[in-house]
Amino acid sequence: YIEYTPKGVVGIVGPWNYPVMLVIGPLASAFAAGNSVMIKPSEYAPATAAILGKLVNAAYDETVAHVCNGGASVAAAFCALPFDHIVFTGSTTVGKLVAKAAAENLTPVTLELGGKCPVIIGADANIANAAARVAHGKVLNAGQTCLAPDYVFVPRAKRDAFIAAFEEAVSSMYPDGVLDSADYTSVIDGRHYARLRSMIDGAAAAGCPTVECLGGGGDGKPRPAADACRIPPTLVLDAPDGIDASEEEIFGPVMCIRAYDAVDDALAYVNARPRPLALYYFGTDAAEEAKVLARTTSGGVTINDCIMHCAQEDLPFGGVGASGYGRMRGWDGFRELSNARGVHRQVALHRQYLLDGIYPPYNRQTNVIAPYLKLKFNNGIMPKVGGFCTIL
Repeated sequence: YIEYTPKGVVGIVGPWNYPVMLVIGPLASAFAAGNSVMIKPSEYAPATAAILGKLVNAAYDETVAHVCNGGASVAAAFCALPFDHIVFTGSTTVGKLVAKAAAENLTPVTLELGGKCPVIIGADANIANAAARVAHGKVLNAGQTCLAPDYVFVPRAKRDAFIAAFEEAVSSMYPDGVLDSADYTSVIDGRHYARLRSMIDGAAAAGCPTVECLGGGGDGKPRPAADACRIPPTLVLDAPDGIDASEEEIFGPVMCIRAYDAVDDALAYVNARPRPLALYYFGTDAAEEAKVLARTTSGGVTINDCIMHCAQEDLPFGGVGASGYGRMRGWDGFRELSNARGVHRQVALHRQYLLDGIYPPYNRQTNVIAPYLKLKFNNGIMPKVGGFCTIL
């Protein structure tokens, strides 16, 4: 039978974009599996990190759970500790550093990274509804979500209708304008704001039309300093390979729109790139849906929506390839952070005679090894490789 035992001490390195959920979730799995936990929250969400440290360190003895706050040097020292498991959520670049540090101690790692999550709009999809759901997935946390749609493939004849429907969806969600809405957030800091602005400017310089979705009543005028890092949802049309919007994980409210003539073209594009954390398909054609699922690889999938598979606690969550490895949430999180120890109980000691037939010498008439191997290897036809010990 399998006995699930605690691994020991689990290190959790949290991100800045969902600094509570992506710390408390792994913490719950680690506790469920019987582990102790050390937590390193992101220094880019300092207020949340401070609250987590205050609450966790007051509630638990440090041998059970402890929060370690600090900058990059603390994070590097944290990941170099000989944990029994590390759970990291963040970028692919930093994930490689975490895995490298953990390898020095042969520490297993769960990496939830990201990448460029594609959307494929089927030929028979309801464009208005699909656009509304994609828009919601993109504006959530201003696109600063590892599962946010990064680029959308739309049938060529329906591209303009999709763009118009996307703009309408943004206006419906933000009737007073995106930049004035309390329901829309800012980019995390000036560095990421500058990165995204450079991405948009680079696309425009490459000749790509861009569509800035300001919402209802939006005027696009500069806002006070408190809102200086707000970027409205921005669509980049027909982005060529080579520009930042096409090559980098966007991680912000910018999204590329690509037209396709055949769904095979969209699949070829997706498969020519690193495997994404999520893939989204919209449509009612069961055969086309099956084709998309069968011919792509991703960490997870939502059909006819974006991101929502993440909300299903009974589904495993994680990446594949460049988008990470390992699975968390629910039963899968428990197993990920447990030592699955196989236990075999041999026959009772007073029945030793039942085992005598497997002990050497193997040429005894009562030995069962030779008949077993002859049966196993096609009625006695076995390679001559130097005796039973070599074969076994």
